[in-house]
Amino acid sequence: MSNDGGRFTTGLLLGGIIGAFVGILIAPKPGSETRAQLWEKSDYLRERAEDISSTVIETVGPAIDTLSEKVGPAIENARELLTPTVDNPNERFTPLVDQVNERFSESTTSHVETATGPEEDKTIKPS
Repeated sequence: MSNDGGRFTTGLLLGGIIGAFVGILIAPKPGSETRAQLWEKSDYLRERAEDISSTVIETVGPAIDTLSEKVGPAIENARELLTPTVDNPNERFTPLVDQVNERFSESTTSHVETATGPEEDKTIKPS
């Protein structure tokens, strides 16, 4: 969640910087004047970006630390509860699978015998 806010801020700053440079480059001024204005704007925007990033860090940092302290133990408890279930699924389901396979095997065998009659010896015997 905090990473999305950082991405937004970064995108906002980069968009402002790019927009300022494009606007200056498009403006009809002599080259030396445009370059001087670009340097001024870049210094201003760099300082502004540093101010905004430090403000965001100061504002969001403590909230992230607090959230981390509260969510960390809850995640650890959930991990402890779920680990046995995730680590040992075969222990719980193998007997059920064996029962289903056994019943399916018995059911299939009885249906085949009913449909064809008892199995006959179909080997060719010399006469």
